[in-house]
Amino acid sequence: MNKIEYKSKYNKLLNNLSKLIDEANERIIYERDIFFSDNVNFLSKSFMVMMCTYLESYLKDISIYIISKYNERLENISIPRNIIKWSLEKKKELPDLKEKDLKFENLKININRKDLDSHISGSPYRTINLFKKFGIRLEEFKDFKEKTEKIKHIIIKRNNIVHHNDDASDLTMKDLQENILYLKEYIAEIDKIILNNINIKN
Repeated sequence: MNKIEYKSKYNKLLNNLSKLIDEANERIIYERDIFFSDNVNFLSKSFMVMMCTYLESYLKDISIYIISKYNERLENISIPRNIIKWSLEKKKELPDLKEKDLKFENLKININRKDLDSHISGSPYRTINLFKKFGIRLEEFKDFKEKTEKIKHIIIKRNNIVHHNDDASDLTMKDLQENILYLKEYIAEIDKIILNNINIKN
């Protein structure tokens, strides 16, 4: 799956969530469904948590994709792992690598999905720090930077719901729909930066 397909995958999930929000709103306002009306706060909280989960899942998927593409490049050029380890660990006086540190294999990035868990967050600032490890300075891109404040507030709201059981009485269904639009734009911007700035070829 390439990055365009990842963007499409999460756009589809967010679009489906948007339809669900519309349906809930229809039940509350026009059909006066008691079940939906009595549980509107629970529904709003659930919608907030779900949309942020999609964002974090996208970030993990796209991170693994980048790593896999870099590994494909490394495999094509076959760089011995030991010489890179030697270069990265050298001090002023070049030491010899210890025998136990030597592995006679080609260089490979050994980062898997589980390794990423503690680095993945919907917070734009943690996302910025993650992408620096990939050699990408997201904060240098104006369109990305302009979206961070709104995304930050969405994530703070979600965190307060999850960690402090805050209610969502201040959120309207319109607010939730706007949040989904912001998240889709944010994902699209990250996708564009990856496409245009790390020279990954499908």
